[in-house]
Amino acid sequence: MFINFAIAKVPVREYRMLAATTEVDYPYFPFRISIDFVLVHNASESHSKGKYREFFEKAVQKEGLIIRHQMSGQTHFTLISTPFHRLSREAESSQMFRFINAPFQRKHGALFVNYHDEKSFFTPAQRGYLTYQILTKIDISKDLKHERLGDSQDLPEQSTTSITSDEQLRRKGLTWLLMRDVYEEAFVLHAPSKEEPYFKAMQNGSVKTYNEVISEIELDPRKSLSNAWERWYKFQPLNKIRDYFGEQIAYYFAWQGTFLTLLWPAVIFGFIVFIYGFVDSISSSPLDWNHCKVVKFNGETENVACGMRNGLTLFFSMLTQWFMSSFDTKMNAFFAVFMSIWGSVFVQIWKRNNSVLSYQWNSDDFHAIEPDRPEFRGSKMKEDPITGEDIWISPALFRYLKMIGSFFFVSFSMLIVILSLMLVTLLKIWMVYNFQCTKEYTFHCWLSAAFLPSVLNTLSAMGLGAVYSNLVARFNAWENHRTESEHNNSLIVKIFAFQMVNTYTSLFYVAFVRPESHGLQPNGLFGLGKEFKDTCLDDTCSSLLALQLLTHTLIKPVPKFLKDVVIPYFVKLFRLRMYTSRTEATRIEAEEDDQANVLVREWLKPSAGDFVLWEMNEKIIMFGTTMMFASLFPLAPLLALIIGFVDMRIDAHRLIWFNRKPIPMITNGIGIWLPILTFLQYCAVFTNAFIVAFTSGFCSTFLADNAYCTVQNRLIIVIVFQNLVFGLKYLLSSVIPSVPASIKVALRKKRYVVAHIMEKGDVPHKTRIKKRTRIAKLAWITSNQRVQRGKKKETPLKNKRLLAED
Repeated sequence: MFINFAIAKVPVREYRMLAATTEVDYPYFPFRISIDFVLVHNASESHSKGKYREFFEKAVQKEGLIIRHQMSGQTHFTLISTPFHRLSREAESSQMFRFINAPFQRKHGALFVNYHDEKSFFTPAQRGYLTYQILTKIDISKDLKHERLGDSQDLPEQSTTSITSDEQLRRKGLTWLLMRDVYEEAFVLHAPSKEEPYFKAMQNGSVKTYNEVISEIELDPRKSLSNAWERWYKFQPLNKIRDYFGEQIAYYFAWQGTFLTLLWPAVIFGFIVFIYGFVDSISSSPLDWNHCKVVKFNGETENVACGMRNGLTLFFSMLTQWFMSSFDTKMNAFFAVFMSIWGSVFVQIWKRNNSVLSYQWNSDDFHAIEPDRPEFRGSKMKEDPITGEDIWISPALFRYLKMIGSFFFVSFSMLIVILSLMLVTLLKIWMVYNFQCTKEYTFHCWLSAAFLPSVLNTLSAMGLGAVYSNLVARFNAWENHRTESEHNNSLIVKIFAFQMVNTYTSLFYVAFVRPESHGLQPNGLFGLGKEFKDTCLDDTCSSLLALQLLTHTLIKPVPKFLKDVVIPYFVKLFRLRMYTSRTEATRIEAEEDDQANVLVREWLKPSAGDFVLWEMNEKIIMFGTTMMFASLFPLAPLLALIIGFVDMRIDAHRLIWFNRKPIPMITNGIGIWLPILTFLQYCAVFTNAFIVAFTSGFCSTFLADNAYCTVQNRLIIVIVFQNLVFGLKYLLSSVIPSVPASIKVALRKKRYVVAHIMEKGDVPHKTRIKKRTRIAKLAWITSNQRVQRGKKKETPLKNKRLLAED
C-alpha cells in the first residue's frame, strides 16, 4: 500500500502547528510521525526535472516512506517521513548497533530497550541517518532508461524500481538528483525549541496564540543541549551531541575536547618558561636612564647619549626588548623536549578515548557499504566482483595520470605561497631602508618592518588558502574517485598539504633562512645585492619567530569568524530579502507567514557545509603550530587553549541555533586525520631539534663559547635531541596502550554474550547470576513495568532482556 499526501495549501490549523513542531498527522498512525527529511525545489522548473521527481517519489513510496508536499510561494517542499518498521528494516540491513552492542535484528527486537516505543527507540540522529541511507540507495536508472526509450507511458504504476540493498553499487538516487539540480537542496529539520527567536518574539503579542503554539512542543532537546554545551564552565555532553548530530560531529568535538584538556600541562609549563625568560631578560638588561642603548633592525645595539631620547620612548624600547628576549632562554630545549613528547602522549590518549567512545557508542565495528558517487564516470566495462554485473570502471592508468596532474597543481600552488612570502619580504626590506631602520630600530620601524609584514604574510596566506580551496575541490572531482570516502580522503590530503605549507612557510623562513650565521643570503635575496639582505642575529631570530607566530595565532581566527558567522548571516538576510521580494501589497503578510512556517525558517538558515572537514583542518594546523614552534614561543599553548575554547562554544551555538542541522553520519573515529596527526608529531621532533640547535641560543649557552657552535656540533645536538625524544616517545607509547584493558575484556564479553543471546534468546547462566546483571535486570523490569502499566503481563522470554545495558 502506498500512502501519498499531496496538498496545494496547508490548512490554517496545520500551518500553525508547523510553526512549533516537526511532526505531522497521518491517518493509519495513532500518533504524529516526525518529518525525517525535506527536499526543496522550485515549482516553476522544467517538465523533465518534474519527471525525475515523479520517478523518485514513487520509488520512495515503494520503499515504505511517506511523502507529503507543501508550497510556500514558488518554493516546493517535499516532506519525507519514515515509519518505524521501515527504520527497523534499514537498521537491520545497515547492521546498526544499539544498546546491547549487537547488530539490530527485528526478530530479536524484544531484546532491545524501548523497542516498543516507536517514538524514542531511534535517536533523532539515527532517524536522519537511516532515512538518508534509504534515499541515497534508491535507484531510478531503469525508469530513466524507459523514459529515454519513450515507453514510460506503457509502464504499470508499480513498476518503479528501487534498489536499497547492496545488489548494485551504482545508483541514481538522492545524490544524483541533487547533482542534476532536480532538487535544489536536501536537509533534516532541527527539533523545535522554545528558545528560537520566532517564539521569543511571539511573547510580545497574543499570549493565547503563544501558549497555543508552544503547547505543540513536547520536548526541547535543543534547549537541553544548549544548556549543557554552551555554558563556559561545563564539560561537553558528548552523548547528547551524538544523539542529536550523529557520531561524525560527536567524534570531532570529542577530539577537540581531548586536545584542549591535554593542553593544560603545556600551558602551565609554557607560562613558567615565559616568566623565567622575562625575569631573566629584565635582570640581564636593567632599565638604565644614564646609559641608553639603541637596537638596530638586525639586532645589534649601540650606546647613545640619553639626552637624544625621551623617557617614554626609552621605556617602550626596553619593555619591547624584555618581552622579545624572554622567548629564547636556557629552558627552551627542555620545553621543546616536553612538547615533542606531549604530542605523542596526546595521540595515544586520543586513541584510548576513541576506543572507549567507539565501544560506548557501538560504532567500533561499523563499516558502511558505499555506493558509487553520482559524479563518477567510467570509460571501460568490467564485471563487478560483488554483484557479477557489467559495470563501468575508470582504468588505473587514467587515475594515476590525473593524480599526477593534481600533484603538479598542488606543487605549483605551494610555489605561489613561497613567492608571496618573498614579495612581502622585499616590501619589508624597502621599508627598512626607507625609514632608516638600520640606524635605529624605533617603534615606527617595529610597526612597519616587523609587525606589518607579519600581518601581510598572514593575510596573504589566508587569501591564497581561500582561492586554493575552491580550485582544489574541482581538481579533486576531476580525479574521478569512485566512492565518497575516497573522494573525501583525497580532498583532505590536498587541503592539509597546502595549508601546512601556507601556514608554516613564513615560520620556517624566519627560523632557518633569516639567521645570519646560516649564510643562506650571501648576496641578498634573489642575488639583488647585500643591501637587500633580510637577516637577523642568532639571538634575535628567535624573537622574530615568536612575533611571527604570535601574529599568525591572533589574526587567523578573525577571517574564520567572518566566514562561519558574519558572511552566512548576511547571506541569510539576502536570501530572505530575495524570497520575500513580492508585490508590496503581500510583502508583510508573506514575511509573517514565512516566519511562522518551520520549513521556511529552516530552509533560510545557512548550511554548515563540510563542517567536520574544515574545522578539523583548522584544529590540526593549530596542533602542528603549537608543537613545532612552541619551543621558541612558550605562550603558544595558552593562546591555542583560549582560541580553541572560544571557538568550540561558537561552533556549538551556530550548530544548534544558526545553521541548518547537518545530515547525521555514522563513523568510528576521525578517519584519515589520525595518520595526519601521527605525521605531524614526527615532524615536530625534527623541527624542534633544528630550532634548538640552529635558531635558539642553546648551543652557545650549552657550550659556553659561541666559537664551538659549528655546524658539526649543532648536528650533534640535533641527533642527541632526536634520539632522546624518539626513545621517550616509544617508551610512552608502550606504557599507554591504545585500547584500555577494560574495553578489551568488554569486547570479548560482548561477542560471547551477544552470540549466545541471539542464538538462544536467553542470557548465559554465569552472567545472569552476577550481582551487576541482577541489578540491570531489576532496573529494566521496573522501567518496563512503568511503560507497560495497564497492559497484560509479559511473557518470560521478554523478561530475559537483562543484558540490554550490561
